[in-house]
Amino acid sequence: MQHPTRRPQVSASTNVRRRRKGKKRRVGRIIFSFFFLLCLVGASAMGYAAWRVDQAMDQLVHQSQPEAKTEISPTTVKENEISSPIAEPDEKKTLSVLIMGRDYRPETGTNLTDVMIVAAIDLENSKVSMVSIPRDMKVRLPELNKRVKANEVFNYGEHIKKQAEKKNKTSDTDGSTLSKEMAGSLFDIPVDHYILVDFQSFMALVDEVGGIHVEVERDMIYNDPTDNTHINLRAGQQQLNGKKALDWVRHRQDDRGEAYFSSDFDRNQRQKEAIKAIAQELTTWKGLTRIFDVMDTMAKHVETDLSKEQMKELFWAFKSLDTENVKSIETPNVYWDSVQLQTVIPKEDLSAAHHELEYLLNKGKSS
Repeated sequence: MQHPTRRPQVSASTNVRRRRKGKKRRVGRIIFSFFFLLCLVGASAMGYAAWRVDQAMDQLVHQSQPEAKTEISPTTVKENEISSPIAEPDEKKTLSVLIMGRDYRPETGTNLTDVMIVAAIDLENSKVSMVSIPRDMKVRLPELNKRVKANEVFNYGEHIKKQAEKKNKTSDTDGSTLSKEMAGSLFDIPVDHYILVDFQSFMALVDEVGGIHVEVERDMIYNDPTDNTHINLRAGQQQLNGKKALDWVRHRQDDRGEAYFSSDFDRNQRQKEAIKAIAQELTTWKGLTRIFDVMDTMAKHVETDLSKEQMKELFWAFKSLDTENVKSIETPNVYWDSVQLQTVIPKEDLSAAHHELEYLLNKGKSS
């Protein structure tokens, strides 16, 4: 009679080692599967990112330049784009851009660019230098042979365009071109492009990034029922939502009297601080998770003559913006002329601003 084959005796310690080995293999497979899944998700996300960026750029270009037509869908993203959502620009460039914040209210006939900032941008080194144009500074318009406030130039340009259209003529002049000419003449540099943002889109953008953290330098109280302006801010470090951020940037007059008014210089400083604060929020983890929503908001509300490729280059250059590379050019000797009722930037300040803008546009090379 044959006895069944006995299994060799296995010690308890051997069983433990086998269980550990099997467990290690299972853990190894799980880890491998997890990282493989991450790779798939990552590749898909990068492809999706490329598509979302293209979509936002297309919408912005089509809105600003209706003649530009480009169709794109998730399936048209090329394989080599998956490794990077935006192709790095082949040619390193510099750009000069006039950023305008427009107070446009058809019901009151208001169409003023109360925010005007000239920005020189070095794409290669991800650097920006910017200087503000005071809204109450008077400039000469050769087209009209008259002096007007800087914040009225855009409206005059739009008026020239409409007058030409009434006569069935085309005009090379409109609000943006006349504003670029004014800014270029003021600082003696070519201004290549413009970005136009209305105040509603500014509020939407600030809300989209979750608000901005700023130092409100003093209490600000102002109410004007005629245009539904109600400002009530307290001094101190705080987080402002879109509406309060706009109040902070725009505050000019105050219910408590002239001693509490904000000058053009004060407003210009706050405008540049707001831009830096928005950029700072976009570099946080929370901001990065909202980047596509921010781009969608911009695409709906922003007008520009930048091409899609230029916007991609800007996105690539500033995707991880260091706010230390954003320089605000000061005009320390600016003053209010109570006789001419205008803000004046002295020639020495204009010259200093010109040299700083030109220096960055030439990337440190002498012109």
